[in-house]
Amino acid sequence: MSRRGTRETTPCSLIRDSGTISTPGSTTRPSHSNSHRRVQAPARHIIPCSAEMNEFFSAAEQPQQQAFIDKYNFDPVNDCPLPGRYEWVKLD
Repeated sequence: MSRRGTRETTPCSLIRDSGTISTPGSTTRPSHSNSHRRVQAPARHIIPCSAEMNEFFSAAEQPQQQAFIDKYNFDPVNDCPLPGRYEWVKLD
């Protein structure tokens, strides 16, 4: 037997008007009450100067640079090989 002609339908009680659909959330508290609303101060964006940013990031970069220098005997800041166990050859 073919079920091609039958189609599943949604009961009318489950169909809602698109204007009444709300986002999930707490329904115990009224959503339009202003009596307990916090007053937020405008956010201030404090942008550090470049010297402060360099100081901040250099604290993390220094141990990484030293570990790289110790491992590969190569100075990544000055882009030059250091004496040690590797022999570096510059490629064109």
